[in-house]
Amino acid sequence: MSRVGERFSDVILSGGTGRSGTTIIGKLLSRHSEVGLSRPSEIKMLTAGNGLLDLHLRRRVGRYRRFIISDRVHLERFKARLFNDWWERDPKVGEIAGLIQGIELNELQAIYETLRIDWKKSRDTAPANFFRSFVDIQQEVSGKKMWIDTTPINLFRSKEIAAFLPGTRFIHMVRDGRDVIASVVRERWGPKNYEEGLVWYRRRMRRNLINSKWLGDRVLTISLENLVINQRLESFSRILEFLEIPNEKKIQAYFDSKVLPENVRRGRWRDEVEDVNRFNDRYFEIVAELKAIDATVPLSS
Repeated sequence: MSRVGERFSDVILSGGTGRSGTTIIGKLLSRHSEVGLSRPSEIKMLTAGNGLLDLHLRRRVGRYRRFIISDRVHLERFKARLFNDWWERDPKVGEIAGLIQGIELNELQAIYETLRIDWKKSRDTAPANFFRSFVDIQQEVSGKKMWIDTTPINLFRSKEIAAFLPGTRFIHMVRDGRDVIASVVRERWGPKNYEEGLVWYRRRMRRNLINSKWLGDRVLTISLENLVINQRLESFSRILEFLEIPNEKKIQAYFDSKVLPENVRRGRWRDEVEDVNRFNDRYFEIVAELKAIDATVPLSS
């Protein structure tokens, strides 16, 4: 599975629709002696607007989409987000969140300065060099060979990432869309209601599945319900096999004690949707459409 010589073969990116189990996978794998969880677990800077991937692609996003932007401005926009939006974020739990959790400011400034200098010499390689340096710093702290980030949109942009960071592997977490929607409608960034949620879910899943088919053996698709409830041991073994790592006592103990049915909320949508039959009909239409893209997608129809 791993490609010897590929520069980012030690990088694992977990992704999905959002609220689909990407964090669970990251926490589980971080209990293994060979896998370190990114700090923060969602670094944001790779896939977010004006992030590292957009810098690499010279992609215009947001209010700048209609303007002609120079390479210098691309770099300045990345810098602004790096040291403001992603360096320290409002935490959901705890005292701090953002890149501040896993790298010293002077270290981040140093690798950015290298990026700035390299950007003038080779815009095609400088962003990947920056990412390599960032991962190396975190691996030096963790002492682990592999590194995993759990930003959900990793899968949505996985085709671009695979070209940008050769050797990267992906874990696509899939969850019953009705439970996903029930969770994301509560988020500030999510759809406003269940009807909008269906549209949002369809768009995310279509892109994720199209990308997953293109990725081939670089991606492993895991159902959250199978991992937690229906096919626990089989799903757990598939993850270890995909990453070519042996089972260990610590990760097995975490799986047995934490990755449990009672820790995953299910069925809340039944009490919240106004017309359950209509909602189900529309949802299963979407599932049929998704299965037409990939018949193996682990969703009940």
